[in-house]
Amino acid sequence: MTTTTQKRQVGWKNIIAWGSGDIFGSGAGTIIGLWMLYFYTQVAGLSPIEAGLIFAIAKVWDGFTDPIVAYITDNIRTRFGRRRVFILFGAPFLLVFGLMFISGFGFGYYLATYLLFNTMNTIVMTPYSTLPNEMTDDYQTRTKMSSCRMTFGQITAFLVTFIPGLIMARVTDQAEAFMYIGALFAVLFTLPWFFIYRYTWECDPASLPPKEDIGGFKDTLIHLYKEMATTFQLKAFRFHLMMYIGGSVALDIFGSLFMHYMTMVIGITPTQGGTALSVMTAMQFVGVTLFTWVALKAGNSNAFKVAVVFMLTSLAYFGLLPGLGGEMALLVLVGAVIMGLARGGIYLIPWVVFNSIPDVDEALSGKRRAGIFSGVMTLGRKICQATAMLIASIGLQYLGFESGAEVQTLDTINGIYWLFLLAPTALALLALYGAVRFKLNKENHAVLVAEVNRLKAGGSKEEVPAEAKQVVEMLTGWEYEYTWGNKAAKKKANRSMLQAAE
Repeated sequence: MTTTTQKRQVGWKNIIAWGSGDIFGSGAGTIIGLWMLYFYTQVAGLSPIEAGLIFAIAKVWDGFTDPIVAYITDNIRTRFGRRRVFILFGAPFLLVFGLMFISGFGFGYYLATYLLFNTMNTIVMTPYSTLPNEMTDDYQTRTKMSSCRMTFGQITAFLVTFIPGLIMARVTDQAEAFMYIGALFAVLFTLPWFFIYRYTWECDPASLPPKEDIGGFKDTLIHLYKEMATTFQLKAFRFHLMMYIGGSVALDIFGSLFMHYMTMVIGITPTQGGTALSVMTAMQFVGVTLFTWVALKAGNSNAFKVAVVFMLTSLAYFGLLPGLGGEMALLVLVGAVIMGLARGGIYLIPWVVFNSIPDVDEALSGKRRAGIFSGVMTLGRKICQATAMLIASIGLQYLGFESGAEVQTLDTINGIYWLFLLAPTALALLALYGAVRFKLNKENHAVLVAEVNRLKAGGSKEEVPAEAKQVVEMLTGWEYEYTWGNKAAKKKANRSMLQAAE
């Protein structure tokens, strides 16, 4: 039975249970980011273009399914809740993850299994991401929940990098090795959801707004896309997405091309490259701890800036390596340590920040729309990964990469060098710009929540404290008089100005 966030205490068992969801979230994303393109092109026998087409089609499909799930989680009412009912239903189907890594099939099979997996990912991750916002309105507690989630994520990221290397070292047939990898992690990714369902909760149903009745399916779908589009009206969310998407796509491109760069440009063996990946993911765990501390001391946006600088430093270092002498396998580990720390911060901070974005939206819209924001984030994350895979796969095809070939041409190797360095650098700079412009911090959030609670209690907008007005306008990007569900008045005022000008 659900209760309000004010009446129920979030303890460590609840924090740990919720955080364990990133065993799947981070683990599956890491395997797909690091190994999926390699599996498709080097084991399953797909061309880079076929692999890229799978990722592209999946994003079109996600653009259809993600908003639907987000909308339903905001409006459904069942005895199992409106969020967690999806977790209860979707968790068993996550076992489909193992089917993606069975070799011997054609393009159609790999497309179908990838689409099915992405759908199940949406069904569980969209409601999952909304739960901290519903369980508590305390900024510090939400930060602890996000840090716990990232801790689980980084531990899992290390395991999904380290364990496949062990399996491949013992199973010489790569097709058989990937089958074992898929089956093992499919089970591991499914188990936490039953604890998440048991030890989390949602808002009191009595405090929820009435369900929206939009009409038929077509009208509902149009409404969903409009609702998703309205999230971009929020200034804080726009800069948050720059940080999130810029950083994530940069890291995904880096990860998807890492083994190609290590083996073909640097010239180390796949085993040595796998060791570097293990070191990098181990340092992600350290990075989460480090940047949690930095965020608490200096603020989330400042912590993110430092993480991006670490990433740019690592990219510059890897760019210099081919011209250096010495033991390359050891030199690579230095760059892996720096990048691992950066990854911890770049993955951590946007999700810490996200838990408070719906509070800013409530100040603007007057509604609790955590579900639609979670849907945008879930879709955004998958678009990030697909975009990275597309850039990498199309880039490899354009550069003349031959699937399964032991030796590539000099032009291909040079092209991989520049693609590996320049694409992540450009996106990291976009993320850095977003962090510079992002202004949501602990102090501003406290002022914002206090103002929202004052308005909920019947307070007058005319009596707004000066500081609250300034914070609301800074974070929403709207004049205060048009906030708290009064956006339509802004459109009316704009129309009046246009008519007067004519």
